[in-house]
Amino acid sequence: MLYQLSLVDLSIPMFLALREGLEAVLVVVILLLYLRKTNQRIYYKYVYLGIILATIVSIAFAIIFSLAFGGFTGILEQIFEGTTFIISGIFILTLVLWVSKEGSKMRENLEGKVKDSIKTQKVFSISITTFIIIIREGIELILLTTGATSISSLNQVSVILGSIIGLAISILIGVLIFYGIQSINLSIFFKITNVMLIIFAAGLITYGIHEFIEAGIINPIINEVWNIKHILPEKFPDGNPSTPEFLEIIGALLKALFGYNANPSLLEVIIYPVLLISIGLISLLIWRKNNN
Repeated sequence: MLYQLSLVDLSIPMFLALREGLEAVLVVVILLLYLRKTNQRIYYKYVYLGIILATIVSIAFAIIFSLAFGGFTGILEQIFEGTTFIISGIFILTLVLWVSKEGSKMRENLEGKVKDSIKTQKVFSISITTFIIIIREGIELILLTTGATSISSLNQVSVILGSIIGLAISILIGVLIFYGIQSINLSIFFKITNVMLIIFAAGLITYGIHEFIEAGIINPIINEVWNIKHILPEKFPDGNPSTPEFLEIIGALLKALFGYNANPSLLEVIIYPVLLISIGLISLLIWRKNNN
C-alpha cells in the first residue's frame, strides 16, 4: 500500500516537472544546436550563464513562495490560497497564449535573436534570452507543483523527489536530441502541452474560487450540485473499503493535476467549462493566426 502511494505521490510532480523541464531544455537545445551549426561554440558560455542564473532565481523563488504559502491559518489561509490559485492560473494561461503565438516558429525566432546578438556583439543578450525563457518555466513549475501539493496534500519530499526525476528525464531527452539520437516535433509538442496546461489552469482558478467559497467570501449559488465521492473519491487512500483502489488513484491524480472536485458547487460547475472553452478557443485562434 505504501509503495503504491509513493508512486501516486511521485507521478504528479514528475509529470509536471517533465513537461516544464522539457520545454526549457528544448529552448537550450535549439540555442546550442544553432551555435554548433554556425560554428560559434565560443558563445555556449552565454547560454550556460543564462541557465545558471535562471536556476538560482527559480530556487530562491521556490523557497520564498513556499514560506509565504505556509504562513497563514484558518480563513486567512483560504483567502491567501484562493488568491494564489487564481493568480497562478492566470499566469499559466498567459504562458499558454504566448506559446500559442510562438508555436512552431519558436525555433526560427530564437535563432534569429541569437544571430542578431552575435551580429551586434550584444552577446549577453543570449544569456538574457535564455534566462527569461527558463525562469518563466521555472516559475510555472513552482506554481503548478505548489497548486498540486496544496490541492492533493502531497508531502514536500515527494514533490522534490518527483520534480528531480522529471527534470532528469527531460535533460536526458534534451541530450538525446542534441546529439541527434532522438528528435521531437515542436508543433505537436506545444499543441499537446498547451491543452494540458489549459485544463490545469482552469482547475487552479476554479479551486481558487472554491477556497473563496469555503472562506464565505463568494456565494456558491448552490453548495453541492452532486456528490460522487463514493464512486470517484478525491483521495488515495480514501478510507472507504467499498471503493476500488484504482478509482482512488485516478481521483487523486485528477484532483492534483486538474482540480477535480467530487462535490462541486454550482458556481464551480459553471466556471470550469466556461474557462476551458473560452481559453481553448482563444488559444486556437491565436495559434492558427500566427502559425499558418
